[in-house]
Amino acid sequence: MGKHRIRHAAAAGLACALICGLAGCSVEVNAVQPGKEEKNAPPAEAADRNTDQTVAAEEPATYSVWNVYWDLDGVAEQTQELADSIRNVCYFASYFDAEDEVFIPQETIDFYAETGADYRAKGWNCYLSVVNDQILSDGSSALKSKELVARLTKSPERYEAHAEQLIALALQYGYDGLEVDYENLRADTGMWRQFMPFIEYLYDRCVEEGLLLRVVIEPSVEPKRVDWVAGPTYVLMCYNLYGDHSGPGPKADRTFLEELMEKMEAVPGKVDYALANGGFDWGEDGSVKQLTTGEAEALLASGGQTAERDDSSAVKYFTYQDGNGVGHEVWYADEDTFTAWTNWLGSQGNRQFSIWRLG
Repeated sequence: MGKHRIRHAAAAGLACALICGLAGCSVEVNAVQPGKEEKNAPPAEAADRNTDQTVAAEEPATYSVWNVYWDLDGVAEQTQELADSIRNVCYFASYFDAEDEVFIPQETIDFYAETGADYRAKGWNCYLSVVNDQILSDGSSALKSKELVARLTKSPERYEAHAEQLIALALQYGYDGLEVDYENLRADTGMWRQFMPFIEYLYDRCVEEGLLLRVVIEPSVEPKRVDWVAGPTYVLMCYNLYGDHSGPGPKADRTFLEELMEKMEAVPGKVDYALANGGFDWGEDGSVKQLTTGEAEALLASGGQTAERDDSSAVKYFTYQDGNGVGHEVWYADEDTFTAWTNWLGSQGNRQFSIWRLG
């Protein structure tokens, strides 16, 4: 995902984007930023592809959406707007205390108590999402902790005990499934060898208990080097092409998405492609700030700038100077970006998408 409250930043305005995409909207993306052509241009062999982004879907697209415990204002209303297209609702998120014990924040418990029965009555699956963030004994946080995952999965005894704890939480609160979002494994082959037996055991136990299982994976994974377990739904994060680790650019572009689809051919089952709204503001002073779509558009309006749209990513970008005379470059995704992304992914028959996030 993005960053949890100890690490996650907002991406607002998703309802409009989803409704637009599901209605089969097309988006014109033909303004390439000067100086960006070579970096962002699609491969030469793809240059003659039809630029019409409207994809005739063989089956309706369905969406999984995340709500987050620290920003629930308006989420119920947004969810209702998307009712015709939602398949899964993920309650984000459980994380860990200093003793490696998983817990659910009270806000998540309360929001599920308020909404879960209604969502399930609509036929939606409600997932408890679990992330590898940890509150340490001194009050600090370990974010996307690979060390935590290593401890939890270092032996059959440990990963079986951990899996049983997750199962017990899901059953106690009445969720339909679990979502394991343990990040920072990246292309660490040894870590994946240790991690997948845990997923196999957890999946088998989920089947026994009548629970569903989603497993979130990062775009840096090397699928051909992982001994995948068939059965869970694998959810690929289709973002972080550019971000706080890089200079200015889009969270995803067409070439990036096509490369990810090719990589995912090694993963069993239908892959769920997760997309993120919002973007980043890069300052010439070296600062990088994550923005929601709403924040980016408010910033754009406040300065009277004009945004352009990058052809290779369908992402909007603009520049401005702050009050101290520092130059900034902003790239962000809006509803037309989401339409293009889902259509590019859908051109290969993919109809399962996850959206980070509501709120």
